[in-house]
Amino acid sequence: MVEAGRDLEEFAGAFEWQRALRDYRLAQRISQTEVARRSGMSVSAVKAYESGSRHPSREALAAIIDSLGMPVERANPVLAGAGYAIDWQGILNQRYEPRDLAWFTEEVERYWWPVIVTNQASDVLAANHCFRTLIGIPLKERLPNPRWNFVARASDPRFAARQESWVEGMSFIIGLAKADTRWVINPERQAPHSQGPYQEFLRGDPALITRMLELWQRAEPVPHTTRMTYPVRWRHEDGQLMRFTATMHVADVWQELSWHDWVPDNEETLRLLHR
Repeated sequence: MVEAGRDLEEFAGAFEWQRALRDYRLAQRISQTEVARRSGMSVSAVKAYESGSRHPSREALAAIIDSLGMPVERANPVLAGAGYAIDWQGILNQRYEPRDLAWFTEEVERYWWPVIVTNQASDVLAANHCFRTLIGIPLKERLPNPRWNFVARASDPRFAARQESWVEGMSFIIGLAKADTRWVINPERQAPHSQGPYQEFLRGDPALITRMLELWQRAEPVPHTTRMTYPVRWRHEDGQLMRFTATMHVADVWQELSWHDWVPDNEETLRLLHR
């Protein structure tokens, strides 16, 4: 944070944001009087901000930027130059288009390896044919379905018996929860998105519930990045062990959805998948 603050100070001192603002206004052929009318400010205030004799608040500067119709890529240097935080939401709105569930449901079927989309609560929202066949989700069963949540299923003995990497998988999910600073870790008052899955989990096998509570105590936080990996060792229905490296990455930044690609780790797993 110290380095970031120093960088912002250096940028604010080097970038002539008043000139950038004035040059853009002139290029758009908008008068200072018109800027004042659109932004609800006095003409004298607009002139003072452009000349540098007065420093605007962030709200005032944002109002001027809006009155000019300045695009995000031009506005953010002006905000930073004046010493204010840039408009990250504007950047993300332009760069990442939100998708609906129907699009994800169709998209996952493009891949022959297991692919799913989950939300922040670890619900399986979309899953391709390969994943459904592997895990045992009937093709006729519509997703999302409360039964297909990785936390809720963790206390199901039938699911846990086939998930040889149960400890690593649950540690990964717990670590993600512990690293999310928006929610206080409090078993008596869970985050809203986790209440349903945890209640379902507590109806499961007592031995597995005890194991999960032990993991909760010792699991380390997993820092959230745009790309994370976790191991999957899945016992095939004929008893053979399948190994995957699962990659989790951002699917939708606004809905906090994630892709999970289970990539085969060895030739035997690849052969079983093709079969």
